[in-house]
Amino acid sequence: MGAATSVAFRDLAGSVYRLPLALRLALSDVYSKYQRTILGPMWIVLGQAATIAGFVVVFSGLFKADPETYALYLAAGIPVWTLISSYLVEMPATFIQTRGFIESFELPWLTQIWRRSITYVVIFLHQLIPLIVVMIWLSTRPGAPNVGALFHVEMLYVIPALLVVMVAGTGIGIVLAVFGARYRDLQPAMGIVSSFLFFVSPVMWRAEQLDVNQWVVRYNPFHYIIDLVREPLLGRAPSIETWLVAIAVAFGLMIFGFVCFAMSRRRLYYWM
Repeated sequence: MGAATSVAFRDLAGSVYRLPLALRLALSDVYSKYQRTILGPMWIVLGQAATIAGFVVVFSGLFKADPETYALYLAAGIPVWTLISSYLVEMPATFIQTRGFIESFELPWLTQIWRRSITYVVIFLHQLIPLIVVMIWLSTRPGAPNVGALFHVEMLYVIPALLVVMVAGTGIGIVLAVFGARYRDLQPAMGIVSSFLFFVSPVMWRAEQLDVNQWVVRYNPFHYIIDLVREPLLGRAPSIETWLVAIAVAFGLMIFGFVCFAMSRRRLYYWM
């Protein structure tokens, strides 16, 4: 166990040292995904905008919500959930899909985890364009504040919030990548889990709308992680409780992920 832990530590330290490489690989992945398409990454924006529009048309009436306010809420929340669900659904296949890369280059295995993590954040930034469009559109309404008034200094909290989400996502990503290499059923199973979590987390509904079963929000770690990023995007500072819970979850997942990686590092290649 001591030797395995030492190997895992070297892998983790080496992957952190090579984060600039992971960034370049992530940007290359996004570029190659939309290479030779006419709109390129704008397809991400259009897909996000279509999702938001569909939710506003249907659920603003069901929730008795103002369509404009609800559109802003969704434009800030859905990109955050898409970021989280990417970790849950795609990370189980990380080591399997990058086996050729791992065999060809002498790089820390966890570089592939950081590579995907950064890719998800880059896509998340693209998905914020509809939020900006909604904010500009709302500023043109009669009696609305000018667009400058919609941007607040509290929005800067999104930077450390994204770092916390990346740490949490990388931690759970390591766990899922390890078990996904061993059990190929994990990825489709996580697709079902992600769909379930979407409905029990305050993404398309607000936490204060839940009159019964409030434990669904209170003890849901995804609620705190979503709020940590969504609140700054809406111009509000996250609460201290949100910060504490999200940071605790992030570091807990990273530690758990490292333990899983250390215990399985010697067998990972054979599982793939």
